[in-house]
Amino acid sequence: MASVAWAVLKVLLLLPTQTWSPVGAGNPPDCDAPLASALPRSSFSSSSELSSSHGPGFSRLNRRDGAGGWTPLVSNKYQWLQIDLGERMEVTAVATQGGYGSSDWVTSYLLMFSDGGRNWKQYRREESIWGFPGNTNADSVVHYRLQPPFEARFLRFLPLAWNPRGRIGMRIEVYGCAYKSEVVYFDGQSALLYRLDKKPLKPIRDVISLKFKAMQSNGILLHREGQHGNHITLELIKGKLVFFLNSGNAKLPSTIAPVTLTLGSLLDDQHWHSVLIELLDTQVNFTVDKHTHHFQAKGDSSYLDLNFEISFGGIPTPGRSRAFRRKSFHGCLENLYYNGVDVTELAKKHKPQILMMGNVSFSCPQPQTVPVTFLSSRSYLALPGNSGEDKVSVTFQFRTWNRAGHLLFGELRRGSGSFVLFLKDGKLKLSLFQPGQSPRNVTAGAGLNDGQWHSVSFSAKWSHMNVVVDDDTAVQPLVAVLIDSGDTYYFGGCLDNSSGSGCKSPLGGFQGCLRLITIGDKAVDPILVQQGALGSFRDLQIDSCGITDRCLPSYCEHGGECSQSWDTFSCDCLGTGYTGETCHSSLYEQSCEAHKHRGNPSGLYYIDADGSGPLGPFLVYCNMTDAAWTVVQHGGPDAVTLRGAPSGHPRSAVSFAYAAGAGQLRSAVNLAERCEQRLALRCGTARRPDSRDGTPLSWWVGRTNETHTYWGGSLPDAQKCTCGLEGNCIDSQYYCNCDAGRNEW
Repeated sequence: MASVAWAVLKVLLLLPTQTWSPVGAGNPPDCDAPLASALPRSSFSSSSELSSSHGPGFSRLNRRDGAGGWTPLVSNKYQWLQIDLGERMEVTAVATQGGYGSSDWVTSYLLMFSDGGRNWKQYRREESIWGFPGNTNADSVVHYRLQPPFEARFLRFLPLAWNPRGRIGMRIEVYGCAYKSEVVYFDGQSALLYRLDKKPLKPIRDVISLKFKAMQSNGILLHREGQHGNHITLELIKGKLVFFLNSGNAKLPSTIAPVTLTLGSLLDDQHWHSVLIELLDTQVNFTVDKHTHHFQAKGDSSYLDLNFEISFGGIPTPGRSRAFRRKSFHGCLENLYYNGVDVTELAKKHKPQILMMGNVSFSCPQPQTVPVTFLSSRSYLALPGNSGEDKVSVTFQFRTWNRAGHLLFGELRRGSGSFVLFLKDGKLKLSLFQPGQSPRNVTAGAGLNDGQWHSVSFSAKWSHMNVVVDDDTAVQPLVAVLIDSGDTYYFGGCLDNSSGSGCKSPLGGFQGCLRLITIGDKAVDPILVQQGALGSFRDLQIDSCGITDRCLPSYCEHGGECSQSWDTFSCDCLGTGYTGETCHSSLYEQSCEAHKHRGNPSGLYYIDADGSGPLGPFLVYCNMTDAAWTVVQHGGPDAVTLRGAPSGHPRSAVSFAYAAGAGQLRSAVNLAERCEQRLALRCGTARRPDSRDGTPLSWWVGRTNETHTYWGGSLPDAQKCTCGLEGNCIDSQYYCNCDAGRNEW
């Protein structure tokens, strides 16, 4: 048997030519009720007010009492208007107005939300990372439906721009409905074990749904295993959610390879995130927030042959009630359902199906940490130092995507020098400048621009200075000299008129988030900074970490690797075969015809038959005759000998695998004016077909998985070989020479 395949491409390709209201906008009609209008004035608060009649209590939509709306004392981008809904509600829409009968209105704003009035999160519209469109006059109402909706108790409106001929002026309304919430809290050393009903019939599919709020970046959310090491596990790893599906012990027969699915990023932000896992036979649907991963496992569904129990929050060690095999989850789970069963409700009622291990409670503590976002390279936070002390001591945590930027600068008293702490190439560097001495430098950490929280401790005293980044410590000995701490420390950047050594640098200011700042032995309260009672700042967002992952989802195509800074992202297309900002444009011609037009001779070339489509390039032989023939080679020998087998024995077979995949071949065929695949059969001493059913002795199976009995030179369904069509077979009784059974080739 011999097999050769080629496609003829004569014609290459043809380029193809080719005012909302709250009710009835797609949300359920029972979840569009106005939530703010019935609240007392005490539920409204603000950063400031122009006068008592411009206070936040007068900010309800269409109200004309007081001055007819809220107006802050000063109109700038640091003002905000806040609503306390009294409890967590589902919020589906918002509406704004300007100040009644005035020239005061907001033209754009940010919407923030929070469970406890701390650690605010910005609501981001799907089509824009920027703010909401506001008003164009004082009295018209602008509604905006939230897609998707969110759940929160507190909302804040942050004006970004306003009528240049007036001030900030707002009247607002919030729409939504009550939200049912069942919460369970794990302290990082606790778990719930849910024992399932041992029904004779297993469910057709398993469905697990929950929301989680993580206090730490790592921990087990759920785990279920079988007798032979097969298991499913949902684990938070460095702020990403990873779903593990393992079929079991490698020493046992395994029908499915281990599966690891990863979704989400920055999920340790102490805000709620939703999870849905659906297991249906070998189909896995894994959803985190609005991103879904569909996976079809190979083999059968034996991985679902699991024990009748599932643990949440950790993986208990058998026989030890407080021991856990992996890092347990620290945070809250909400509305936890397994196949429609409310697991939290069972636990609260102390049902026998639930075993609680460790300190499990049914309320979710609110985070007390106050993060600060440095929005631009001009941002800074100036705080009083521990002036007059003979040492410098500062600790904080930061997260960023930027490889470089200033983190901290301070001048020592009595002209004794200055220090600067900065990121460069993802490493933390400390420089100490002292009169008459060369700068002393210390470097610690690496890859610190990964978006994760990193802890920093910096101290300098008498004869040494040291920097600790996470678990990496660097120490620099000093000439014994008095370290006299200065009056002010600058985080993130410096004042425009600063002249200290190291403050002016081409690295620019820090963009990212800081939290847990201490100077000396005193913790810094950023809320006091926000209220103007401590230090000073520029271009900060206090009580919120505004970091976003611009690589989720990744806009890099064809396997390009996404990397990012605070403001933008880029794609590394090296080794993909594509180029452009998002690796969209193929580096290869689409066909041999295109190579011929470039004057290229016959030879081996890569072609990309679908251009910038999802299919990759593949290697072909271009035969440049009068037409450009594209020849696709297979990986086996050109001729293979098969020996017949006695009746009842397994038949002999051979497979030919081509250098291109099925999709790539289809694309090449679709571009071709003419396509041929030739499969030739040579036989010697072949037996006649079984006279009872006429079954052919040989056949081939093509890409459509259909059996064919014709051979090279014949036509489909003719049931004849070439000699049968031409009437010149060696035995006129048969339509194929091989059926004659003669002892010759």
